[in-house]
Amino acid sequence: MVIDNELHDLGGAASLVVERLVAPVEGMHRVISGRVFKYVGAPGRIVHAVHDGMVGGVYGAIRLGAGLLGVGAGALLATRSPEAHPVSDSSTGSGLQAALNGVWGDELAMRGNALAVKLSIRQGNRNVALDRASLSTAYPHASGHVAVLLHGLGQNERCWKPGLPELLADGSIATPVAVRYNSGQAIADTGAEVAELLEALWMNWPVAGARISLVGYSMGGLVARSAYAAGISAGHEWVGRAADLITVGAPHHGSPAARGARLGSRALRVAATSRPLGEFIETASAGIWDLEQGASVAEVWNEAGLTLGDGVGKGLRQHFIAAVVTGKEKHPVGIVVGDLIVRVASATGRELGPSNVRVLGKRRHFDLLSDPEVLAQIAEWLGDAGVGD
Repeated sequence: MVIDNELHDLGGAASLVVERLVAPVEGMHRVISGRVFKYVGAPGRIVHAVHDGMVGGVYGAIRLGAGLLGVGAGALLATRSPEAHPVSDSSTGSGLQAALNGVWGDELAMRGNALAVKLSIRQGNRNVALDRASLSTAYPHASGHVAVLLHGLGQNERCWKPGLPELLADGSIATPVAVRYNSGQAIADTGAEVAELLEALWMNWPVAGARISLVGYSMGGLVARSAYAAGISAGHEWVGRAADLITVGAPHHGSPAARGARLGSRALRVAATSRPLGEFIETASAGIWDLEQGASVAEVWNEAGLTLGDGVGKGLRQHFIAAVVTGKEKHPVGIVVGDLIVRVASATGRELGPSNVRVLGKRRHFDLLSDPEVLAQIAEWLGDAGVGD
């Protein structure tokens, strides 16, 4: 009987989560108790030592128990349901996996945990191999224009449904190809991996010489830009057919939410009592911290011999969609909060030389992918004649 490796590694994932959650609680416990025993003085030293030993044992038991419980639950589920789909193929399971990877995906990958999201092309709830036969089977009506869809932080390709895949289903505009990636990894690393994937996709696509368009939501927009730059650096052929890069609510110049988390962690680290909470925030994934400035992507762009506004000059048209929660873009509240996650100045890529910019009012960040105007705008840009066509 074959045990699903993803379920089997549930214990390791549970251990990581509990380890990260327990650490700040234990840290604050020790700081507070230490202060109490400090006032007791010398008579309390023995009690203090005993207390610390007991505390270490209790929290250690919690960590160990969580890991054992996860291992046991995973093994039980896997052996009782050997024919069940892997966690990564189910709607609920893949959603939880994506969220976990958004927070600590880089750590899961470093530990070799099977629940670390693997880069893949997804079609019909399954991975698609990158050989020509598999691509022809998965995309029987493949067109000469491929729209590569890249999701945001803590998400997977399901974030696009219902929406753009259905709009593009007939292939008259483009054939949608959804990519799943580990959003907890550093964006530059993910971009390099995506570039390699796109080279294999382009080389084996059923229609030779297909045009490539990159469509990224939120973090996916940064991954798309990073992949394009990495493709140029690596001398990939697909970048010569990359015509359009479309981003939706992408924090090209950073996200205030990520900056707020950084400031919060620094503030918490000032006081000894709250320092463990600040250290807990700092354990967030590299992907999250890349959203703080968006600058890491600019570095990859520069390494490829591009300047930030060089996209058009290299044959890539850039189209950016931004949103504000207010009715008007220039409303003071809208300027400050943007779509509640990304500000307009960041999502419109003021230093990136975009070909087109669209700002929509009365929209929130997580509403964008189901918004009819957003979908219609993406379809319009994708439908324009590509460079070299």
